[in-house]
Amino acid sequence: MAWVPRKAVCPRRRAAVHTIALHIDRRGALEAAWRRQEEAEARKQRLSTDIDEGKLITVPDTSGLDAVIEQAGSQLVVVFMYSRQCGVCKDAARRFEQLRNEAHRAKARVVFVQHDVETDYGDKSDLSRFYNVRAVPCFLFFDGGAVVRRLSLRDIRRLTGPKPYVQAALAEDVRRLRNTFMEVLLSRAPSARS
Repeated sequence: MAWVPRKAVCPRRRAAVHTIALHIDRRGALEAAWRRQEEAEARKQRLSTDIDEGKLITVPDTSGLDAVIEQAGSQLVVVFMYSRQCGVCKDAARRFEQLRNEAHRAKARVVFVQHDVETDYGDKSDLSRFYNVRAVPCFLFFDGGAVVRRLSLRDIRRLTGPKPYVQAALAEDVRRLRNTFMEVLLSRAPSARS
């Protein structure tokens, strides 16, 4: 005797049809969108305050740099690209901070930004790939959203020779950074002949 499946116990009851429903919590979605909008506005306000106060701004990605450039308006934006593991970058960061303090005291219309070129996983960041940064420390000078100057410092580990030669090379790098900064800043200043 072969096994035969039984029909439904109640002949009037139809076989259950499984339907899958997608429930959209509209209120929750709207509240989440509202929170994201408020956070974006708060970030924009903090960014505007930091720019006005002359603070050093850290940007995590390209959208952060775009927001800084947009908020800066007609101000010069100087971006310092560094790596946490780079010893030369630590010295360059100290020099960059001194330059920022001098510019802030002189009330120069400059925004100072820094960006780590490595992600948490050791890969190159999108921003460093976009601007083709191959060596750190690297400085990018933006005017009106476009890169007008680019400057990379020498790697102290690759400099060979007597100690005075290495110190002179580092002093030359610092002088180049300061001169480039002043050149870009003064090229933007209004002319007396205009």
